[in-house]
Amino acid sequence: MRILLICVIVLTNCYYLNAQYKIKASNDYPPFNYTDKNGNLVGFNIDLAKAINKLYNNQIEISGADWQTINEMLEEGQIDGIAGAHYPGYPDNQHLYTRSVINTSHCFFYNSNYQKNITPELLRTVKEPVVALWKNDVLVRYVLSINPAAKFVYATDYDQLIELLEDEHVTCAIAQRIGGMYHVAELQKEYIKSTNHRILERNMGFMLSPKSVELAAIINNATEVLLSNGEYQRIYDKWLAEYDKESNGLRDYWRYIILISTIVGIVILLLVVINRILQERVRSKTQDLQHQLDLNSEIMKELSRQKNKAEESDKMKSAFLANMSHEIRTPMNGILGFAELLKTQVYSKEEELQFINIIQQSGDRMLNTINNIIDISKIESENEEVQIKKIDIVKIISELNDFFKVEANEKGIDLIIEPETAVTSQNFYSDKYKLTSILTNLIKNAIKFTKKGYVKIHYSLSDTELKVTVYDTGIGIPPEKQKAIFDYFVQANHSHSSGYEGSGLGLSITRGYIKLLNGEISVSSTPGKGTSFTFVLPNLKAVSTPAESVETETPAEHIDYNRNGELNIIIAEDDEISYNFLCHILSDVPGNIKRVKNGADVIELVWKNPDTDVVLMDIKLPKINGFEATKRIRAFNKDVYIIAQTAYAQDNYKKEAIAAGCNNFIVKPINKNQLKKILSNLKQPA
Repeated sequence: MRILLICVIVLTNCYYLNAQYKIKASNDYPPFNYTDKNGNLVGFNIDLAKAINKLYNNQIEISGADWQTINEMLEEGQIDGIAGAHYPGYPDNQHLYTRSVINTSHCFFYNSNYQKNITPELLRTVKEPVVALWKNDVLVRYVLSINPAAKFVYATDYDQLIELLEDEHVTCAIAQRIGGMYHVAELQKEYIKSTNHRILERNMGFMLSPKSVELAAIINNATEVLLSNGEYQRIYDKWLAEYDKESNGLRDYWRYIILISTIVGIVILLLVVINRILQERVRSKTQDLQHQLDLNSEIMKELSRQKNKAEESDKMKSAFLANMSHEIRTPMNGILGFAELLKTQVYSKEEELQFINIIQQSGDRMLNTINNIIDISKIESENEEVQIKKIDIVKIISELNDFFKVEANEKGIDLIIEPETAVTSQNFYSDKYKLTSILTNLIKNAIKFTKKGYVKIHYSLSDTELKVTVYDTGIGIPPEKQKAIFDYFVQANHSHSSGYEGSGLGLSITRGYIKLLNGEISVSSTPGKGTSFTFVLPNLKAVSTPAESVETETPAEHIDYNRNGELNIIIAEDDEISYNFLCHILSDVPGNIKRVKNGADVIELVWKNPDTDVVLMDIKLPKINGFEATKRIRAFNKDVYIIAQTAYAQDNYKKEAIAAGCNNFIVKPINKNQLKKILSNLKQPA
């Protein structure tokens, strides 16, 4: 027996004599690295280090000790590195780090006997939640950022932390996800659950002495091999997969559901407000009629007319509710229906992509309905303003032709542009946005109601007026209904449009805009043969101001960066969903992203980081709003490119943003292609 023991010791010494490098790991961090019941050092990082060692002919000596000891040994140069070290979130010139081998995170743990679930939103609503955690300032600050009234109980190890959840007064706990689930399984407390909400994510790998450059190369190269040959996955499945599984539910789609709920809430609020306005209008008209009846019997005819008008207003309200119910429920059916399918069943990637496209199309349709309601509300309340500028008629019509050409081709109809003469660019002044909206509504309607034949845009331009006629060979409009098509929501009561989606507001908006621009519109139609709409707009040069007389387009500025096109970006956004969406949009943009939640912090961050290239500035920020924050930044930094991002789409907000010092303006919901186009221009060399 003694001889056998001596042989084992000799063989072991021979093994370590061949080792060129010494690496240690913590012996108390399961399941990543720990000492098992038999006294062996095991775990994910240990198996990974052994696999690396095997690839390089046992050049690495692997052993364990407590965390404090191995850190002291690394600092004193007794070992070359530590396996299973978390990377700090700041520059560390004292150590050399290999590529990450695993990403870890914290999450909420809760006792399902007392709580159905735990989310940051739920934690925010609890009056004085009690949270169990380690004595860690980062975790404490995170919880207090969710609910400043939170109370804390502290644990020194996982067993104590899990035991604290047995107290029904403890709302939840925060701990490292994989380590926590490992101890839950060891203690056989299956009623202790973890959430899918991951926080404080960190990378783990090998922390080496700054002199161990060759060892770092060995580990990085070997890790690539293990990832490619499947050995890494085998080790992960053996040690971590069981404790890193997410629970079933809405994990991938909660953002969409929150967004959908927000949209539904806004739409319902709009319906309530508009319904109240219509009710007040009906009530006011009825009172006026009654007053006229009491005053004088001679105005009975006028009273009757007013009464009929009030009844028509009531019908308009009913038409509005019916039409809006259809226009909201139809896309909502697509949104909620396919979201439910994504939530309850497993589909292929192609099917999931198809469902998400349908949800996006339905959302676009609902957004278009909301925009139409807002436009009508502004026209009705006489709050719509005209912005008179010099515009290029030929360019506008050409761009619309390019835009609608695809849709026309898909339906198999021709889209024809027919100027009366060779129209050249003239000094024509009008409101570009409203003219574009007028043409868009007329062309869109013409294509929608035309199944075969053509849609033709005929126009003539003189020094005094613009005349445009949009012809189509569509279904036509009966004579008795031609007068009513410009009324609000008329499509809800007219069978000729059955089977065609739309809010019925397009022609109402068109007529309102033409009236604002001092123009006129008329219609001519034959059922079954086609329809033509003709409008005439005067040249409003006489009412334009010098500052508005010429429309110019300012291209995105070019900034000279000497870092291969990388951008240092600050996102000033207090809304978590909007911030997460921007992060996903910018995930493939090279550079660094930092985030602040209020105007005071964005000013301080730009001051401390003069190399900041871009600030995505939300206008509605706490403490200091985006306009004021931009003004203060411009006092010390003239070069940073500031993009205002807001849910307010009105022109006055755009003007105020530019006046405050913003370089550009983008409207929520943010179009990722528009944002990336701006950023791609910025990354080009000057």
